[in-house]
Order: sequence, then C-alpha cells, then structure tokens
Amino acid sequence: MLRRIIGSFLLVFSIVAVLGMAGNGGAVWLLAFFALVSQLELIRLLEKLSGRVLALQVSVWTVTIVLGAWYLHHPYAGVWLTLVALLWMLVHGIIHLSPARLLTHLAPSLFSLLYIPFTLQFGVLLLRFSGNLWLLAWVVTVSKLGDIGGLLIGRRYGQHAFASKYSPQKTWEGFFGGVVLAAVGGLSICALAHLFGPFFIPFWLSIPLALLLATIGAVADLLESALKRLADIKDSGKIIPGIGGCLDFCDTLTLTLPTAYLTLQLLLT
Repeated sequence: MLRRIIGSFLLVFSIVAVLGMAGNGGAVWLLAFFALVSQLELIRLLEKLSGRVLALQVSVWTVTIVLGAWYLHHPYAGVWLTLVALLWMLVHGIIHLSPARLLTHLAPSLFSLLYIPFTLQFGVLLLRFSGNLWLLAWVVTVSKLGDIGGLLIGRRYGQHAFASKYSPQKTWEGFFGGVVLAAVGGLSICALAHLFGPFFIPFWLSIPLALLLATIGAVADLLESALKRLADIKDSGKIIPGIGGCLDFCDTLTLTLPTAYLTLQLLLT
C-alpha cells in the first residue's frame, strides 16, 4: 500500500511539474499519451473477457479524438470526433463483420471509444474553458487525493465493505476518508493558488466540487475494479511503479473530468 501511495504522489507531482513546463500544448500531448496507453491496456483487458476489439482502429481514433479536440479549434471538436468514430466503427462493422461477430467485436470497440477518449477529451475542454492548465491540474490532483485517502483510511480503519463482489478491499470508511482528503486538499490548493494570483475556481465552490469529484471518482474506480475482477487481473499494466498501468491511474479521471467540466459550465457561465 505504501508503495502505491508514494507512487501516486510522485506521479501526480511529476504530471503537475510537466504541465507547468510544457504549457497547454504539452498537457494535451501528455493526455493523449495516457489515453493511448490506457486504451491499449483496456483492449487487453476486454480480450481477456472474450471480447475482440478492433484494436488498430480504436487506437487511432483514441489519439485522433484527444488531439483533435485541441487542434481543430472548436469547443466541441472532441465530441464530434467521437460521434464520427462511433459511426465509422458501426458502418465498418456492418460491412466487414458477420452477424455473429458484430456483438463480440463491435460492442467492445464502441465501449472502448466511449470509456477512454470521449471521457478524457473533457480534459481538453477544461483547458479551453479556463484558458490555462491549472484548473486541469487541480481536477487531476483532487481526483487522485480521493484515491489516496481511500487507500490510507480504508486500510487502517476500514471494516464495512461495499461492492465486495467486485472490490473486497474497498470500504465505506475508506470512501469517506477519500472524500474528506479530497475536500481538504482541494480547498488548500485553491487557497494557495489564490495567494499567487487569480484562480478559476472560487473558494465557495472548491469544497463542494472536490466532494463531488471524490464521490464520482470512487464510482469510476469501482467500474475499473469490476472489469479487472471479471478479467481476473490485479492491475491493468506495469508501466507505472507502485500503481500498475495507465488505466489504473486514469480510471477516476474518466468520470471526474466530464463531471468537473459540466459542473463548472453549469455554475460559472
């Protein structure tokens, strides 16, 4: 557990540092890299569940959606590209796949497109929405603080399991510990950011938004845990020491990035 927590802290710190040096464009390419590697890990996971993903097309579309969301200079380019990708895959499947293979090949491929690039391209939308990368860094940090708090409190005080069929180690104590740590961390980072200049998230919104993201992140983490449980694997990969795969890191972001963007759009525009 300690190795996983230290790995999470180091990775989040490294990502924030890279974002600070590389700027918005670098953040987009880093997001595309994580999306692609997460997609490759998801493809392997789904194939263990007897699904047959159209791997090459899904991988190309994954990178295209995330990068296109930024470089096409349209606020919803990623959403439109996802729609085009889904239609492309449907037409391709109907033309080239037999009826018996439509369910085993096409359904996992469509799920892969929605699960990874469609959700992660909301990180690009957050960049466009705020005009700088610090809002994205805040959302990523708060999301992972919820994970870390869940591990720390759950392992130390956890007694009441929830969703034990899919993730026996997750407890209600860990869940609430993660939510509290995310709220405290979100407020602290927001306060620190305001000391150095204007920050996009006002004080009154930092705690409730952090609470919401931690809650949604726990649901997203449970979804990935369910997939790994069904596939009988512990980690999605081994690329990140102490954590596992990129999908193990990005699992919470698949729901927290869309939630943060849609919430901010609703409350601040």
